[in-house]
Amino acid sequence: MPGASPSREQDGPLNLAARLGLYVMLAGLVLASFTLTPERSAPTIAAPKNDGQTEARIMHVSRGVIRGLREFERTEPIAKPSPTLSPTPEPNDTLSVEAVREPVPAAAIEPVVTVESLPAATAEPEPATTPEATPPPTPRPAPRPVVVVTNPTTLWAETHMLELMNASRLRAGLVPLAMDVAVANTARAHSSSEAHVRFVYHDGPDGTANSRDVSACGTGWYGENTGKIWNDNVDALHIEFINEPWEPINHRTNIMDPAFRRVGVGAVIGSDAMYMTMVFCR
Repeated sequence: MPGASPSREQDGPLNLAARLGLYVMLAGLVLASFTLTPERSAPTIAAPKNDGQTEARIMHVSRGVIRGLREFERTEPIAKPSPTLSPTPEPNDTLSVEAVREPVPAAAIEPVVTVESLPAATAEPEPATTPEATPPPTPRPAPRPVVVVTNPTTLWAETHMLELMNASRLRAGLVPLAMDVAVANTARAHSSSEAHVRFVYHDGPDGTANSRDVSACGTGWYGENTGKIWNDNVDALHIEFINEPWEPINHRTNIMDPAFRRVGVGAVIGSDAMYMTMVFCR
């Protein structure tokens, strides 16, 4: 078409200029990216200031792009502007993510003391204690020997008690008991101890019946009766013994035991009554 040629000729230069402008703008952007990129520093957070700094950084980039377009239009070369760095805001310790502290001089750093660096504490030796000698056990005092005083009244009482016991045994068909002088002395010593404390007992201040009578009888078997007599009434004590019920061990059983063949009778007059002890032996 004859009318289309002029339009193509006119559009051709315009397209070329647009392309050159586009190239120049891209080159300016590349140049601005090299000249305006500051060195990266540690990220800091600063309080906002109303001094227009943020807008200034944006304007730097805008002026770089416009300046590149204008340089393309000019014919004379323009010296490249020296790269300018945007002002770095002063760090604020209170708002920074990582607070940058001033370096501490080595002399001011206190050495860290660890457990391994301390010298091992040596325990002070305890003074050797000498164990106290255990005192020997105090021996139990032996009972004081009892002084037995006989008189016609006590001798009559001892003989009369022997006659009453043998009469009861004869009525039961048992062998009569024989008086043992050595066993009688043991019985008199026990009656004297009872008169001293004013009560009758089998185990007391002068020991136990076992400790006294086993050695006196010499056979390992013994029986012991003891009681008080008032007004020389020996018959009342014997009747009291014989009236006891039959039991394995009591006063009546000792008198009527067929295994016993010997007896020692000891009587001592105390301050309140006459004390009489009978020791039966096999």
